[in-house]
Amino acid sequence: MRLKIAGLALVAGAVTAPLISSPAEAAALSANAPGTVAAAPAASAAAPPTLHYGSKGKYVTYLQKRLRALRYDPGSVDGRYGKDTLYAVWAFQKVNGLKPGGKGTVGKGTWRALARPKSPVRIVKKPAANRVEISKKRQLVVVYKNNRVYLISHTSTGNNKRYCYKGECDVARTPSGNFKVTRKINGWRHAKLGDLYKPIYFYRGWALHGSPSVPLYPASHGCARLPMKHTADLMFKIIPVGFRVYVR
Repeated sequence: MRLKIAGLALVAGAVTAPLISSPAEAAALSANAPGTVAAAPAASAAAPPTLHYGSKGKYVTYLQKRLRALRYDPGSVDGRYGKDTLYAVWAFQKVNGLKPGGKGTVGKGTWRALARPKSPVRIVKKPAANRVEISKKRQLVVVYKNNRVYLISHTSTGNNKRYCYKGECDVARTPSGNFKVTRKINGWRHAKLGDLYKPIYFYRGWALHGSPSVPLYPASHGCARLPMKHTADLMFKIIPVGFRVYVR
């Protein structure tokens, strides 16, 4: 099946089941069943409009549904282009070889990619079927369940700069290797280098965790930052202790 949205053909076969984390979102996504494409706004002769952070309307709603169906997390499907949608657009653009910008502009290239999306590049040749892959190169976190993509998120990892705290100095690095989740904290952890929201520890003091700041460049002391609260909440829910974590 192919769906026309202002001249772009969207292919249904590339879409997976949407992520639903609340009854309200389930209702918002009721028309977007597994294996289908999100319902598009009425087609017109004009190309779909360019969207960016702060945009509103039916095309934003369509964008959010489409991203959710492709396993990104744009937050609530409400027709408002806010921070959750911005982070999801950044992640989608990186997976599809597009350069994300601060305003999260969704133009011709992104609409075209939404019609024929790519899958994230796997960073491990023979991984566990259930796992998290953290790509420092692409600044992406991908969760797999039974070897299928379950959730894709933008992240910000260690900036590899030297820092000092109370006379102790180190380098802000995110370690590469094969790890597994050792513990989780359901709330805030007030650590010496900053506050971590719902941290998921995978190696010593390194964790995936929510942060108010998840820029487009490596900026952390070494942890993998996640957008909060929506994506961080969802990650905490779907990643159990013992889950494999691969960092490259």
